[in-house]
Amino acid sequence: MIPRVPTGDRLLGDVEAWLKSEYPDVVRSTRRSRPETGETELHVALHPTTPDLVLTASDTGQIVAEAATAAAGPGYHRFVGRVLERMGLELAISWVRGGADRSEAERAYLGWLGQTLAAARAARAAGRIGIHVGTPAGVRFSFDGAIATPLGPRDDAWLDRAVADTRIAIDITPWWADATDAQYLLGRALCLMWLEVRWRPPALAEETQLLDEVHRLLSKAFPLDSALAYPWRAWAEVIGLRGIADPMARQVSARAADLANAAPEIGYRRGVVTVSHEGWRIQIPGSFAERRTPEEWWGGGAGRSITLAAVQTGTATGAMSAQDFIQQFGGDLGPDAIDHRAGDVVGRATLSTDATSGVEVGVLDGYSAVAGSGAAIRIVFDDAADWQWAIDMWRSLAPG
Repeated sequence: MIPRVPTGDRLLGDVEAWLKSEYPDVVRSTRRSRPETGETELHVALHPTTPDLVLTASDTGQIVAEAATAAAGPGYHRFVGRVLERMGLELAISWVRGGADRSEAERAYLGWLGQTLAAARAARAAGRIGIHVGTPAGVRFSFDGAIATPLGPRDDAWLDRAVADTRIAIDITPWWADATDAQYLLGRALCLMWLEVRWRPPALAEETQLLDEVHRLLSKAFPLDSALAYPWRAWAEVIGLRGIADPMARQVSARAADLANAAPEIGYRRGVVTVSHEGWRIQIPGSFAERRTPEEWWGGGAGRSITLAAVQTGTATGAMSAQDFIQQFGGDLGPDAIDHRAGDVVGRATLSTDATSGVEVGVLDGYSAVAGSGAAIRIVFDDAADWQWAIDMWRSLAPG
């Protein structure tokens, strides 16, 4: 009997189940999709600073693994290599290429980091602000300092020292060592606190799980190395927001009380953030909850929500003009439509109310476009007085 090659979907189903079983503390989420090519893709979120590990499988039995590892550090690069190596052995997958050894991974990472920091310093010398190094794509933060990193902002003096000696910059590397030790656990928790925690009571199940994850990571790290610089005040804040009451929580609260205001607050999302979706950007409160799919981005909180979708536009003769897009999609908004123009951006929107849910809310439906790209936005607000806020948010939508 000749064994039949499993379909791509079944193969990645086995991979997904194996990853969740073998690495429950590292795998944050998984998602399967089937692109137009007919293959099956498995997206695996392994670290808050990195794009997903993507595994693509065909029905012929071929599987391809791709991972961008630079931002997290050589420890992460080596970890992905070990995961794939184990996967190959246990699921009978023969990889064509193996992972890098420690010295090679470390050398490649320091080379990338040195070039990136040198470019950041040159940009600062040219007057640039808001420079991000190693943070996830799709979001930009407001911060004080020269650069934003996954482990907090750094000033120009630090940047000068790090360019002169790249190893100084290891302190912005979330996963330096190969081991998943206390420093790794602390770094992972700090990345979540800086990049993802909203610093308000959780409103979604995912936000509750995030606070639990931060507490779990730090609680696991502390017994392994109690001498590390733990973020006691921010940790205590997480505990309070989540309502955690375990022995570690009591110790954290006591230590945080002793520190008073000795350390700066952790968390970029205490201020405004700029999110990008399919070539368009909008500035929102950092406290907004968010969901993102390939089709749309949604953000909301405190009686306000925004849904954004965007698409590249074209015609047989080239890029569709902004005015043609607005006329095609916003031409039937009626005589009360509001028109908007800012530089190359052309927009049109209308305000209305909606009571289909049983509670009347205000709604702004709008469109914005530039040559070759158009966006549709829907803003819902509970308070009628928020109509100007809704208009301002729509008008702030810009390409980028």
